[in-house]
Amino acid sequence: MIEPGRYTSGRIALANLSASIQSLELRRGREVAFADLLALSDLLFVRGDVLGRISDHDRAELIAHGAIVLAPATATALFIRARLAGRFHRFTEANLLLDQAVAAGYPTREIDAECAALLQATGRYRQALVLRERLAKDEPGIRTLGARASLLAEMGEWVLAEDCYAAALAADDGISPIPCAQLLFEWGVSAMRGGHLNRAEEIFSHLDAVLPQHVPGRGHRAEVAIARGRLDAALALVGPLLEVSDDPEYRAVYAQVLSALGERHAAAREAERAASGYERLLARRPEAYAHHAAAFFTGPGKAAHADIDRHSKEVTHGHH
Repeated sequence: MIEPGRYTSGRIALANLSASIQSLELRRGREVAFADLLALSDLLFVRGDVLGRISDHDRAELIAHGAIVLAPATATALFIRARLAGRFHRFTEANLLLDQAVAAGYPTREIDAECAALLQATGRYRQALVLRERLAKDEPGIRTLGARASLLAEMGEWVLAEDCYAAALAADDGISPIPCAQLLFEWGVSAMRGGHLNRAEEIFSHLDAVLPQHVPGRGHRAEVAIARGRLDAALALVGPLLEVSDDPEYRAVYAQVLSALGERHAAAREAERAASGYERLLARRPEAYAHHAAAFFTGPGKAAHADIDRHSKEVTHGHH
């Protein structure tokens, strides 16, 4: 799928990303410029996505709000606010802000890309597809083709989606592995959702070769391993992520593996930690984390507590 040496080493790419963030942070300490703040926010969002760091997302949002204050035009400020609202799943707010940005004269192309994402997120696939196809035709690149592929996969058009993912990969003309890694992650997740576990494993293995530090990729690969009964492999994949990411999703997966291995007390302890993490996130960003939290509280979280309750009763009965 990807030729060896096609991209810069993942470790170097992440080091360069962090160096760019640090440089912009230092510059921000000396002078405040709109373009620098916007670039810093974007880079923090990228690092947060790759390393599963909610703290980076929080920092990115804070910096973006600083950029809004310095925005050169009202339309620009409205668009940044719309993009933030969309990222954190406040879709009604995002739509209203986009409408206002259009009325204020913000460029149509960027508006269309954001509109397509909102339409897809709210299940209006056919309308989203019209925009995705136009964007991909006007500027066929890894992001536009990849976005179209993910939409097709969500619509159940798996064969077309696979072709489009492959085309997106072929269109990548950069040397950084990060855009490719993000595409492979979306591709692997789409395969999982479609029940194509062998294909998902294959895609995640390519992602691991390109950017082994990609936390969500390893976390989802661990979920595939769980589904295939490969618990030791899942444990090896997800365990190290707890040292890198502050997202409770990976602790929840870890608890799920421990529970499946019969480590009831350890599983319950990790599930409690994951539950606390989700509760904090739900208090701050209910729209963004409601889906993941619900999946946890009705799945691994509930199962781990059931296991520990059952074990406690067994111990109590044993004493009698």
